[in-house]
Amino acid sequence: MVDNTAISRKHCSLELKNGDYYLTDLYSLNGTKVNGKKVVSAVPIKKTDLIEVSKFTLHPIETILAEQTSESYSISQGDGSDHTVFITAQSKQKSSPGSYHLKVVSGKASPRELDLSDKNSIKVGKSSSCDIVISGLFVGKTQFFITRKINGFTLIPVGSLRKNYINGKAVEGETNLKWGDIIKAGEITLKFE
Repeated sequence: MVDNTAISRKHCSLELKNGDYYLTDLYSLNGTKVNGKKVVSAVPIKKTDLIEVSKFTLHPIETILAEQTSESYSISQGDGSDHTVFITAQSKQKSSPGSYHLKVVSGKASPRELDLSDKNSIKVGKSSSCDIVISGLFVGKTQFFITRKINGFTLIPVGSLRKNYINGKAVEGETNLKWGDIIKAGEITLKFE
């Protein structure tokens, strides 16, 4: 699932048939390409192929893991307002032990508590599409993501006018969360536990 207006509700499909993968565009508005060529019907896919879904490029997980040690991959496009997080199936299988929650300590937000045990990624911000909807002056439609990785959870900030803080320190990039961390976004304070 890619939360971006450039992606159609059912954009394309990837199917395994007789040991080979096939990509099909599902009549999407912005199209799908393989190695720069528009997909019209089912196309066989190899690990070296570049798949473009609208303005996003998909890479094989082996390529991503070779570039990063984490289990997520983030792409920033254009003006910095579009961020997508891809999470591998491995992150579900090897998730951190125990049940984690994100609780609102102060400020106006809904819901006041979110169980993260069955979630690989959540979005926090002003938009009604967020998992936790927060309010406040200059808070972004998407303020930050929290994603599950093989060794725990990570906060990923999104280019907003209001900075995010963890335990009073400004978050500049992806930051691993620890039990008991206090997250502040505008006038909203949340606790990761």
